[in-house]
Amino acid sequence: MKYEKGAIVDVLCVVRSVEDVVEITPKNGPTDRKMVKRDMNVVDKSGYQVRATVWGDDAREFKVPVDAIVAFKGMRVGDFGGRTLSLPSIGSLTANPDIPEAHMLRGWYDSAGRNASFQTYESMGGGGGGGGEGRTDQIKTMAAVRDENLGADHAEYFSVKGTIVFVRSTTLAYPGCASPDCSKKVIEDASTGQWRCEKCERSFASPEYRYIFSVNVSDETGQNWLQCFNEVGEQLLGCSANEMIRLQQQDEAAFNQRIADATFQEFQFRCRAKSETFNDNTRVRISVVAMTKVDYVAEAHRLNKLIEAFSM
Repeated sequence: MKYEKGAIVDVLCVVRSVEDVVEITPKNGPTDRKMVKRDMNVVDKSGYQVRATVWGDDAREFKVPVDAIVAFKGMRVGDFGGRTLSLPSIGSLTANPDIPEAHMLRGWYDSAGRNASFQTYESMGGGGGGGGEGRTDQIKTMAAVRDENLGADHAEYFSVKGTIVFVRSTTLAYPGCASPDCSKKVIEDASTGQWRCEKCERSFASPEYRYIFSVNVSDETGQNWLQCFNEVGEQLLGCSANEMIRLQQQDEAAFNQRIADATFQEFQFRCRAKSETFNDNTRVRISVVAMTKVDYVAEAHRLNKLIEAFSM
């Protein structure tokens, strides 16, 4: 990144991953003052990945999905961990802007960037504009995910490549709120037959089912359970959760066929690992952020580079 610390820049990028909202206490402020922020990783055609942060209401209301194009206006360049971007209160963001540059970036990302490995600026260090090459984000093996205990201390993002060997289909989806901006679980009122959302304080004649299920993914080193949510579920099973629930209730053969079609398919998964505690039991949950078919040409080039590195 050619810009120095403190520079104000406009950025057009792809959202690679998004973290949860967190509340922090400013280092030099009063202890009772809290700030809310949300971090994300963004990429562009430069081949680099940068950590970007939004604050306050922008953090709370940020609903831009992974792989969306975002135009940030007025981002401040920081040097924590190499280079970072932060959106101050005077800045703004627009998701999927209808401009030629955004369409070009979308075309590049869909054709090549989605499966690319990106470098970071971490090795540049703080301060001046020192050079140096960034660290390449490697694809993890299943064994490495387990052995490195990813996600145990904090949320971590990584990619794995593997084959789906089992889809846990006993519970594929939950009944969700039918409001377009809400995905909370709804409960059926047996006396009225209506589905009630406590968050929206509204009732609906029927729920909007949303996927949440696990798949067992295997590679040459081992296997892991990955949790899939709605967009990934639709991509994998080829239909909405509403349709899948209908098949489960009315056409068991068609339901089983969709599960079978999803099995023994190889994908590259972008994942998020995070430790969660439920009923005093703590374990790391691995969720699929995005899923793509393996680009075997790109994969062959990646493996060839690894072979060359070992032979040096």
